[in-house]
Amino acid sequence: MNARALGVWCLAALTVALASANPVYRLLVVAAALNVLVARKRPDARLRPMLLIVAVGAATALLITFAVSHTGLHVLWSLPDGVPVFGGAFTVEALVFGVVSGLGIAAAVLAVAPLSLVTSPHELLDALPSALSRSGAVVATALNLLPALARSATEIRDAQRLRGVRTSRLSGVAHVAVPVVLTAVEDSVRLGEAMEARGYGRGTRTHYGSARLSRWDGACAGLAIMAAAVFVVLRLIAASPDWYPFPSLTFPPVHPLAVFACLALAAPSLGRRP
Repeated sequence: MNARALGVWCLAALTVALASANPVYRLLVVAAALNVLVARKRPDARLRPMLLIVAVGAATALLITFAVSHTGLHVLWSLPDGVPVFGGAFTVEALVFGVVSGLGIAAAVLAVAPLSLVTSPHELLDALPSALSRSGAVVATALNLLPALARSATEIRDAQRLRGVRTSRLSGVAHVAVPVVLTAVEDSVRLGEAMEARGYGRGTRTHYGSARLSRWDGACAGLAIMAAAVFVVLRLIAASPDWYPFPSLTFPPVHPLAVFACLALAAPSLGRRP
């Protein structure tokens, strides 16, 4: 998928994910983003680390919200009010609100995940206008940092195991962390020397390859813009009101057009993979 079209899709999906606290819409955005990631991810991209990060973030939001929100009518258990922060009632409404907060984090992260799992860093850089080439280089390097660190940590951990060093214990973390940091510094120096050798910043930016915007890419980008616009308009005219589980649980209101806007975000997963 063309990087420009994918950028438009990510912006539209992020807009829908953050425009409402309704769990139905957030769940639909999560489902649409997962479909796009599975259908369009690069062959060398791995979904498991991203999904693990999303799960940890969502679970953390759930636990914190449930522990500090003491509002609601349906009490599960209570702690004395004298207990700092955690003192008070633990309610079903707070638990549901924690789930909704976790869904919001998952939807926001998965909405922008295709930028690193579907496209390559050089494709993102080429998609930016020439005026933003320097900023694009920084963004592309940052997107490539975490995967590079993960690969380096895996290689170093395997090498340490072959040498009989136990890396599973807490004391063995230093045996992996120090080489990873040193390797990252060496890679940064090597990247800087390579950019200087290629004359970075001394002339007109060159392109790795010409990525053309196909009709399907344009249709997906246009549909994503339309979906975000419809969703925002419905929010502005209060046709799709926000939802909170306090003070008592009610079923989230659902507008058919808002549901259609969320489902339209799954369009890039329907096309034939090049």
